[in-house]
Amino acid sequence: MEGEKLWSVSEQELQEYLRVLLVLVRECGDIISSAISSQANVEIDLKVENKEEGNSSSVLTQTDIKVEKHLIAGLRGKFPDHKFIGEESSSETEELGNAPTWIIDPIDGTMNFIHSNPLVCTSVGLTVNRKLVLGVVNCPLIGKLYSATKEGGAFCNGDKIRVSGVVEMSQAMMIMELPVGASKQKKDVGMDNVRYILDNAHALRAPGPAALDISWVGAGAADGYFSQSIHSWDMAAGALIVQEAGGSVLDTTGGDFDLMSRGIVVASSAKLAREICSFIKLLPTPRDQQTPVHPL
Repeated sequence: MEGEKLWSVSEQELQEYLRVLLVLVRECGDIISSAISSQANVEIDLKVENKEEGNSSSVLTQTDIKVEKHLIAGLRGKFPDHKFIGEESSSETEELGNAPTWIIDPIDGTMNFIHSNPLVCTSVGLTVNRKLVLGVVNCPLIGKLYSATKEGGAFCNGDKIRVSGVVEMSQAMMIMELPVGASKQKKDVGMDNVRYILDNAHALRAPGPAALDISWVGAGAADGYFSQSIHSWDMAAGALIVQEAGGSVLDTTGGDFDLMSRGIVVASSAKLAREICSFIKLLPTPRDQQTPVHPL
């Protein structure tokens, strides 16, 4: 926002942010693992406002809330001047500003969590001056922790990762979410996109958690992913991981990625990203905030 001060963060400070976050997300991984093993993963609420977006967008569990509170309390205790945007809590600011802001999805893949499916993750991104500087996606039940810092590379369990480099749709494993329970318009758009992929791609998968799907593209475990109805907390960490792994991150229209647009395309190459943007049918979706944020 005009007139807002710019923040300066040193490499030493950034590494301290990462160190603290890694401790917290691993603790959250223990909370998630314990809840699944004890079957304490039941749905406690229905997000009625999200119902038309699909069943996976409308569920909430007690563990979602517990994990988010643990993350925010731990980060606020260390960095009291930082801001927070969380899926299960209201944002502390109407619009993302220059102050260091943690963008948190406590449990991405809540529907998987409810069904004791192990593809469940915690996603945390950090912006400074509206630019992504740090991202962590932890999937505790399969033992995969993805991380990236701006200009510091992308990693899985400490080992450097790179995108696959696939450039042709005919050789690409594509990932997308299937809009179960969504409005007819969203289902129709989804099926049109599925048909193109079935006719042109090497493979299609629908694992579920957007943050993990995006991270898999960064790790070379998939080649392309897109969505038009996820949120900033689903995309923030993964977008940086893909960029630092050498991949392409775009808006669904083919322009610069906008963190608040609720749409993203990630791919193993710029050529594949452009093809994805060329075929996907667009779905009108309310933005997370009106002011664009180009964080990469």
